[in-house]
Amino acid sequence: MEFTEASFREAKGTVGVIGELLTGREGANNYQPGGESWSCAFAPDESRFAWSCGFRKVVILPWNSYKNCLQKDGSQDGLGYQLFNERVSLDAAFPVTCLAFGTGTPEKDLVKRDYWTRFNHSKDLILATGHTNGRIRIWDPYTGKLLLELTDHHKPVTCLAFAPDGSLRLVSGSRDCTIKVWDMFDDGNMFKTLKEHPGSVRSVAWSPDGHYLCSTGDRQKVLIWDMDQYTLHRRLSGHYNSVLSCSFSPDGAMLATASCDTRVIVWNTATGEQLKVLAHMSPPPAVIYMSGENNSAVRGVSFSPNGCHLVTICADGLLRFWNLDQGSVDEEQQPENTGHCLDGDTLLSCCYSPGGGTVAVGHASGSVVFFQCPPFVPPLLHLSRMSVHRALGDVTSHPEILLPRSLKSYLQYKQW
Repeated sequence: MEFTEASFREAKGTVGVIGELLTGREGANNYQPGGESWSCAFAPDESRFAWSCGFRKVVILPWNSYKNCLQKDGSQDGLGYQLFNERVSLDAAFPVTCLAFGTGTPEKDLVKRDYWTRFNHSKDLILATGHTNGRIRIWDPYTGKLLLELTDHHKPVTCLAFAPDGSLRLVSGSRDCTIKVWDMFDDGNMFKTLKEHPGSVRSVAWSPDGHYLCSTGDRQKVLIWDMDQYTLHRRLSGHYNSVLSCSFSPDGAMLATASCDTRVIVWNTATGEQLKVLAHMSPPPAVIYMSGENNSAVRGVSFSPNGCHLVTICADGLLRFWNLDQGSVDEEQQPENTGHCLDGDTLLSCCYSPGGGTVAVGHASGSVVFFQCPPFVPPLLHLSRMSVHRALGDVTSHPEILLPRSLKSYLQYKQW
């Protein structure tokens, strides 16, 4: 099936949905789907959006963080679709399973402008794509030029993540049960292999300070790695089925993991304690149901930049926004009922924009739907708590720091 040019149109009149990218065009009687969108990602400085749209195709588009939408040139094609004057299309040569942006500038130092400029002053972005043949390709996202090809995995690459500290360390997970660490400053040298997973590695995520890495996979595995020593730091036990996705909170104090057991667990990163369990079935099913095949597997999870919300995608076709203060769903959306994707279109991936205003959801048809996030102003106490964690780490683990019992519980996210 041939790929049809990427398109974007404003979605007016639908609450929550602000736009979409389609791999096919709507005809008089049918809609031609594209390939599966297993991965999509925003650049750390929110200047670009990368979209894996199937059939070896990756499209990179400019993102306007001020208007919270893709940057358009104002023109339209004959069907009313918006066109883009800075689009970069990549033919990756192999089917794409995952992708990730990397930058040589620490993410905390990136200048995220709230206005659009014609010239981008930060030209140090790179894009990595993982493939079904075990290869990883590194691209220049501004020109589409292939920079490097990394070969060491023996089975499909399932996940990629760059360190947020500007070191350009790339971590890759694979169905060959290994995690590999690559150094882009050393021409992509693979310098460490981490082996603790008995089955496929499903997802990887760096902590915001770059000191820890979470990896999840088959057989209920959730592992936290010390990325200074490249050793296993902690195992987290609590899921009853394969764990498909993970995400750290912006201050690194919490970790969310999504599993086929119909649940998301929010952990205290420092202690490994379970803070919240977000059930996607009510009432929660029995363990024998959670541990087997079911129709409520949670496929993706992403923390909001304000640290107060989670977004999840589930096999039941719902996109859920969770309020962690209440441990409940703020809002649910079913994309296939909004007219923005095919009936029965499976949700495959989700991610927040760095500014927190948008969630992008990839589908099995290859399409991506953009949702506006629920408006929310974080409490000052919560912002102070995040600042403490970012500056000092887990202060509750230092006995020399005397803290009131109620404050200690609050800093550990046991209270909201």
